[in-house]
Amino acid sequence: MPTSAHIHLIRQHLPAVTAHIFLNSGSFGPIPDCVVQAMHERMLTEYQQGRVGKEAFDDIADISSLARGHVARLLNADTNEITLTDNTGEGMNIVYYGISWQPGDEVITTNHEHISGLAPLYQLFERQGVTTCVANLGEQADAPLVARIEELITPRTRLISLSHVTWSTGTVLDIQAVARLGRECGIPVLIDGAQSIGNIPVDVKALDVDFYAIPMQKWLCGPDGTGALYIRSASQNLLVPTYVGYNSANHETVNDWELFNNAQRFELGGRQTAAILGQCAVLRWLEETVGHQWLFQRIAQLNSYAFHNLQKIPGITILTPQPGVNGILAFKVDGHDDLAIVQYLQHTHNIYIRNIPDNHALRISTGFFNTEEEIDSLINAIKTLA
Repeated sequence: MPTSAHIHLIRQHLPAVTAHIFLNSGSFGPIPDCVVQAMHERMLTEYQQGRVGKEAFDDIADISSLARGHVARLLNADTNEITLTDNTGEGMNIVYYGISWQPGDEVITTNHEHISGLAPLYQLFERQGVTTCVANLGEQADAPLVARIEELITPRTRLISLSHVTWSTGTVLDIQAVARLGRECGIPVLIDGAQSIGNIPVDVKALDVDFYAIPMQKWLCGPDGTGALYIRSASQNLLVPTYVGYNSANHETVNDWELFNNAQRFELGGRQTAAILGQCAVLRWLEETVGHQWLFQRIAQLNSYAFHNLQKIPGITILTPQPGVNGILAFKVDGHDDLAIVQYLQHTHNIYIRNIPDNHALRISTGFFNTEEEIDSLINAIKTLA
């Protein structure tokens, strides 16, 4: 199918992208109709039939198992390495608080991390005296990554935690090299996948990381309150569950209390079953209807198109190191406040982007559903300011 026809078909399932010029998948992706349909049907079933009896419990368990399978296939992981979460932050907290810390232990991170990855570190310092060591990657996050991390490693380093794609500039960090360094030094590696999953291909086996946390509501266009955490089989013994619940325990064992011997031990019960079905629906839609390979290529093509056209405007400073690598593009407009531009674009041109408070940049996210005409509208609007 020609690209134009494919995009037209996709956009028919995403009404939000025709209501606005939507260039902010890095915050929230538009929800396709398959998610709404799956969630509605589940809620209707629960409304009409109730949520009682063994069949209802088995049904809920099957839906969660189905979701773990979809996520595992997306990440090229084994199903027993996936635990369902509400968001990226929950996954990262599971890892942070699963380690048995001692006062004076250290975590290495970078100066381009999101608050979801940093907030637990601030609390670990206050509660347990864990020190955060920050690798300075420069304004564009393109400084030599491994060298900057390696120089911070000490005998007290217990974890390396960083993003795969930086939320601030869209730089794709060499996670595979960092994981290799971690293996050599006996230090596990935790990845914030909030801006990578659904934006670029992710193969956790090839990356060889220990932990990889993802959300559903951004590039994957899934419902709020859904996400997942990959925990490498060989690294599961590095963590102790901080909280446990119904889903953590193996109810088929003869013992009164026994946790699962896989990643599910870190998963609580009582999640919104309709949302988990919505998670399954969108992952199936992205794989079977949109197509992963086409999706990633389209995101990168639009990023390159926006990069080269923005580059032509006087007064624009682009922070993203190179075009066409993923969908995030960060830039500044000389002499203008970043938040004021976001509001101007929204109220005057119906264009939705966001600003990054950390570096006062503007950030657009070129989704697979966007068009060159929408990028042109953004470019023309920016020209009136620059």
